[in-house]
Amino acid sequence: MLLNLQSQSIKKIAALVGILTGSAIPLRATGVAVEQGALGLALMGALFIWCAVPEARKRVYTVLVSPIGLSVAVMFACWAVGIVFSFDPLGSLRIGGRTVVMVLAAVVLWVSLKQHMDAHRLMLKVLVLFSLSIALGVILSFNGVIMTVVHPDMAFKPFAASVMCLVPAVVWAGRKLDGGWRWGGYGFVPLALVIIVQTFNRAALAGFIALILTVGLVLILNKHRFARGWLVVIVAATLGGLVYIFTREMHTPVVDGLYLPRWLVDPHRQYIWQFAFESFLESPWVGTGIDQSNYIPGAGLPAPGFDGHTATLPSHPHNGVLEILTETGLLGFLPFVFVIGGTFWRLLKRSWKSSDEANMALLVLMAGFWSSALFNFSIWSTWWQLTLYTLFAVIASGREAECEEREPQ
Repeated sequence: MLLNLQSQSIKKIAALVGILTGSAIPLRATGVAVEQGALGLALMGALFIWCAVPEARKRVYTVLVSPIGLSVAVMFACWAVGIVFSFDPLGSLRIGGRTVVMVLAAVVLWVSLKQHMDAHRLMLKVLVLFSLSIALGVILSFNGVIMTVVHPDMAFKPFAASVMCLVPAVVWAGRKLDGGWRWGGYGFVPLALVIIVQTFNRAALAGFIALILTVGLVLILNKHRFARGWLVVIVAATLGGLVYIFTREMHTPVVDGLYLPRWLVDPHRQYIWQFAFESFLESPWVGTGIDQSNYIPGAGLPAPGFDGHTATLPSHPHNGVLEILTETGLLGFLPFVFVIGGTFWRLLKRSWKSSDEANMALLVLMAGFWSSALFNFSIWSTWWQLTLYTLFAVIASGREAECEEREPQ
């Protein structure tokens, strides 16, 4: 009797974890505090399950000692060495440690959802419903139908990046739930595109194009019956995105010393990248320290060719890969490339060999996130990291058992 009551309590907690997790990333539209609050409560429930269920603890250990888990541990260890040479060692330790905690939290969350598939299914329904309803509300706010914020195009610009990352998760969730949920997943795609276009978030647009390219590439490699159609979609999406950016940015200032067309990458961002890369060359092995780019000498000075209010490096390099290279040096960057590249390769192989669509969803999520990260947002931003880790846990927890047993993620 006692065991039965305990089992029922754990199921209820798992259901609550599913509801909170499914709603968290869509709630980014209301601000980071609500999103992180929902995930914090979900983690508390997941930790309770981890403590109460021996099988959950065993799964966490299996992930941590798997090849990908050990690779991530080596990467974190290399980052830790660089902290000693940081401009602000305590600041770098705090930000780096926070990243470690978030990764471990995502693993615990994954385990709690994997242990209770009823809660996982409930989470997918919440994810689809919240994504659709919040996206629709944001679009109505853009067009003045409802009043949520004064300048919605600016207020929801960061949310556009989260929306882009939600696309593969919501489409996969709809297809997994099947029935009318499938069309709900498909219906989220045009809503996401409208939000990205109306906020003119070029980083999110780059990620959205990467989503389409990745799906098309996998289908073509698998010789899917829709491969030719996707090839047309890929060409149209790429050309459409470039034309859209060109028409919006053709009047940007003419500045000398640029390497890329100013309509493709704005002049200020190109100067930011150039400054960050030159800083890397000055300390190529250990870097400046995690989250310390803004303390590089000259970072706060006005960028050449712009007004005095435009800093050369406003807080971070606006390129996640370049940020890791500059701040952790080759010592931290090479393990990072190994982890990300290895994860991409594993997911790509699974997409070829398995019919489980979760593998493709994870691959597409990674492609969209890292493509978008090449153009904006500090890679150390809590909300940005949580977007990747949470959605990765959501999708990975729904993979078929045989995939997980072969190679734990």
